[in-house]
Amino acid sequence: MTERLPTGQETHRYEALDAWRGVAALLVTAYHVPVAHALHAEAWYKNAVFFVDFFFVLSGFVIAHAYGHRLDTGLRAQGFMIRRFGRVWPLHIALLGGFVLLEIAKLLASRFMTLPLDGAPFTADRSVEALVGNVFLVQALDIFGTTSWNTAAWSIGVEFYTYLLYAVAVLLFGPRTFMYLLLALIGATGVALFSDQWLATTHDFGLFRCIYGFFLGSATYSLVRSSSSRLLSSTGGEVGVILAMAIFLAFTGYDATSLFAPLICAVVIYAFAAERGAVSGFMRTRPIQALGLWSYSIYMVHLLIFSVEKMALTFVASKAPGLGLTAPVVSPVKLWSFGHAGLDFALFAINIGLTLAVSAMTYRWIEAPARDWFNGLARRWENRRPVRQAAVQPAARM
Repeated sequence: MTERLPTGQETHRYEALDAWRGVAALLVTAYHVPVAHALHAEAWYKNAVFFVDFFFVLSGFVIAHAYGHRLDTGLRAQGFMIRRFGRVWPLHIALLGGFVLLEIAKLLASRFMTLPLDGAPFTADRSVEALVGNVFLVQALDIFGTTSWNTAAWSIGVEFYTYLLYAVAVLLFGPRTFMYLLLALIGATGVALFSDQWLATTHDFGLFRCIYGFFLGSATYSLVRSSSSRLLSSTGGEVGVILAMAIFLAFTGYDATSLFAPLICAVVIYAFAAERGAVSGFMRTRPIQALGLWSYSIYMVHLLIFSVEKMALTFVASKAPGLGLTAPVVSPVKLWSFGHAGLDFALFAINIGLTLAVSAMTYRWIEAPARDWFNGLARRWENRRPVRQAAVQPAARM
């Protein structure tokens, strides 16, 4: 979880927290796997959607760590936004292109065969208007009435504009803990007042949700930085906060209790920032670190993979009814099943494995090169010097 700074120097890397980002991305992915299985009846599994708030809180922590004391000039704030744009937009636009190709494939397929597709191509949440909104990252500003295209990307849109709010706030007032807490309170209040699903809001009031979690994360970094004692910085403390999170997920829902999700995430981040317990040691192992490295790709690519899969399974089920492949609607989405627990688990595992494999490739070929290019652009932008005009010599007096 290293951020490249304007000076080119590296900051301390919180490896355990980096791994947590990967774990959270994998849990969100598991929740979205379109396969029917017993876990769908479990409350904690349904509430895995709140790991999106873990991303928001952790992002606020990381940004405050990497940039809080460096956004002291307009040029540096502009460089910060160039970096953040380069971090989120290139992969987003590449996957958006993948969804467009999928819609074109559906359009062509509908000309030659009859398939029970989920909606006509380029309509509803895959409309051209929504596509334009996604390009400009405004898809979650309550414009289209629903999540659209790569639906997971709603959080990327609101986070980008929260970056902008962070840059302006720190540039004007400095990295003050009171300011972080005030903005977090404004976000939480917005969710409480306007969202009928409380913290589960996405395309409509997701910006408030992101502001709440992000600035709470920034305040958590201030606490970590100023704290001389870490009450939770032990194996027992790490296990304790994980159990607290599990219990919370088992009993919360789309109600007022969901507002505590970012607070629980902040406590977990506070505990693991010390990296002193045995769980942190496990999180620093190479396989778990790889999850952290690929976390953004995991989060962004999985729904495109699942969309392609659902289209393929629709074709297979229509042509080979003897396989027993069905897609019952399970509140409110269609989940595929072979009617056999073992086969369904195998399909679930294939989905997870395929997501990880594709994510490793998108990280290597899209994410990392784009990030490095935009980092270079930001450094050049920040190092600009105003061109001084040559002094005009007064005309000699005759």
